[in-house]
Amino acid sequence: MEAVKEKIEWMIDYDFLDIQYSGKLPMIVFTERGWYIERDRRADEFLAEWDKWIEEDQPIPDMTYLKDRNRGMILLLLKKAQESGETKYIPYLEAWEQVDYKKVRAEIRKTIGMLKSGEQVDRSEALERQQEWNEALKGSAPQDIQLKCWECGDRFTFSIGEQKFFKDMGFQWPKRCEKCRLERKFGELF
Repeated sequence: MEAVKEKIEWMIDYDFLDIQYSGKLPMIVFTERGWYIERDRRADEFLAEWDKWIEEDQPIPDMTYLKDRNRGMILLLLKKAQESGETKYIPYLEAWEQVDYKKVRAEIRKTIGMLKSGEQVDRSEALERQQEWNEALKGSAPQDIQLKCWECGDRFTFSIGEQKFFKDMGFQWPKRCEKCRLERKFGELF
């Protein structure tokens, strides 16, 4: 349990996960960077699942399992199917097209058309996506940041420790420097 906690804290510190609060209940969610990585990984898992079903000669499942998923991930899945050039995916795509929404159906038809035509796919987009994915995997080390005070306009340092405390407590980042916060709280004493 301690090792899991350490890994989660590391992923939060390096901007892969975040803590959001639903009332007083904390929830661990992906950050934009974390979701970018997870979305790519999940699209690969769907294609690997299809490969396994095709290899085992299983019947095509009810494709509604892909409906109402994250649109960006679904479009990435279709892009990866196009880039594969594998016509073996066409029956799955045709079954999926029957059950999804209009915009997704249009993208599925486009993918089917590209696979049937045998059109050569431009690999540069896949290479660029891989480079972005590799960059996202590096994460970013926590660091002090400079915020601008809403009251006086001066810049102030919001330290790593303060950031962690605010995040752990579910607080929003401060909008005022310490001096303006104290003046606001205690009046003109400072």
